[in-house]
Amino acid sequence: MADPVADRADDSPIPQAMLDASGVVGAWIHDHWAGSLVLSAPLAILLGLDPAAAATGVPLADFLDRTHPEDRTRIESYLHAVGEAGGPLEAEFRTRGGDEKEGGSRAGERRLQMRGRTERDAAGRVGQGRGIAIDLTETAAAGQHETERTVNRMAEHAIALRNLSEALRRPDLTARIEGLMLEIGFELARHLSDPASRPRH
Repeated sequence: MADPVADRADDSPIPQAMLDASGVVGAWIHDHWAGSLVLSAPLAILLGLDPAAAATGVPLADFLDRTHPEDRTRIESYLHAVGEAGGPLEAEFRTRGGDEKEGGSRAGERRLQMRGRTERDAAGRVGQGRGIAIDLTETAAAGQHETERTVNRMAEHAIALRNLSEALRRPDLTARIEGLMLEIGFELARHLSDPASRPRH
C-alpha cells in the first residue's frame, strides 16, 4: 500500500509548511480486523519504525512497542474499542524514548496525538480508521513552564502575605498563611516531579 500522505501530496491544497507549523507529523490508516497500521514515512521515522515497512502496514504490536510502556495498555485498549465500534478517534500518548534523563523524561521521547475517524459502511460494518498524527511535545512543554511560573508567583505572594501577617502580630493568621504556603509547595513539587501532564485517551 502506498504512503497515505504521499499519494495526496501533489494535489494537496495545504502547503507542507502549514502542516509543519500545525504540528502534523504524518498520517495513519488503522485496519482493526487485520491488526495493522499503515503510517506515512515521517511518522514512521519519528516512531523509530522502518518507513518502507510502515507504508505497506506494520503489525499493531510493532506500533505499540514504540509507545511509552506506561501508555501502551491504554492505547491498545482504546484502538481496539474504536476499531470495533467506529466513530471519532483522539488518542494522546508518549513515544518510547532512549535513556532516562534528569527530570524523569527520556531522550527522544515525544508526545503525540492521533486524530481521525473509523467510518461505517451502509450496512453498518466498521471499515478502516484514518487520520493524522500531531506532535504536542513543544506545546506540552510550554504549558508546563507556564504552570510552574504561575505556582512560583503564588509562592512569592504567599511569602509576602506571611511577612505582612507577622507585622500585624497575628499568629493565627500567620499559621493559616503558612498552611497555604505548604499547599503551594506541594503543588510545585507535583509539577516538578511529573513534568508531563497525564495523557488523555
